[in-house]
Amino acid sequence: MWATDKIIHILTYRNRPKLAQALRGSKYNLNETSTYGSRLYSRLTTVEVYAPIHKHDQLQKLSDEDKAEIISAFRVLYPIRDNDIEINWIEFLVDPESPIPKPSRQVSRLNEIDFVYITEQVSKCDEKIASADFEGAITNARNLLESMCKYILDDANEIYDEKADLSVLYRQTSQVLSMHPSQYAEKSFRQILSGCFNIVNGLAAIRNELSDAHGKSRTRHYKSDERHAMFAVGVAKSLADFMYASYMDRTKKTPN
Repeated sequence: MWATDKIIHILTYRNRPKLAQALRGSKYNLNETSTYGSRLYSRLTTVEVYAPIHKHDQLQKLSDEDKAEIISAFRVLYPIRDNDIEINWIEFLVDPESPIPKPSRQVSRLNEIDFVYITEQVSKCDEKIASADFEGAITNARNLLESMCKYILDDANEIYDEKADLSVLYRQTSQVLSMHPSQYAEKSFRQILSGCFNIVNGLAAIRNELSDAHGKSRTRHYKSDERHAMFAVGVAKSLADFMYASYMDRTKKTPN
């Protein structure tokens, strides 16, 4: 069995983030048959995807079109050639090694956050920029970081104020992820992590002054433009990626 990381990256590149998300945490096996395919001595092969139990039902309900898209992604890694495998079918099975969620315990919301989730949210920001909704893009960029903070704090069983400002949420999250400047003696690390705080504070300030989340005064109205939105989305994505990678390192997981 192998992890599906490369397949996830291919589907994400093809702008199929939901399919990529559905496969996160899965493994696969190639089951060759003795039946010849379309090339000289190519052998028809089924991809057996072993998914966590909470993902299995979702995968079973995929349309034929979605299944064909996944098979197409596998064929990028395993192209059809003479005297080699020819992937023509896919099956979804429960991974016997995956933990079974307890009914009495809510599955952590962090299960829905990964690099694919971040890419999907940034794509929504880019769509707003393309439609000249610059203020909406800035609002979405800040919301991405707020969601990251809350999901990580939830997973760490940390108590926090749901109405807290982004700066407050990030400060608490940075302690959990060992990303706070005070946790390091090296000057270079402190400078980098202090820069992350400056990014968060700056993004909060830009959003307050430029975005559509607050009322606008007749005498004091800041209008955002494309460069503001592109900057806000860019720094939000970079910081969200760093936060997620830091969380994976903290829990010793492998990012998907």
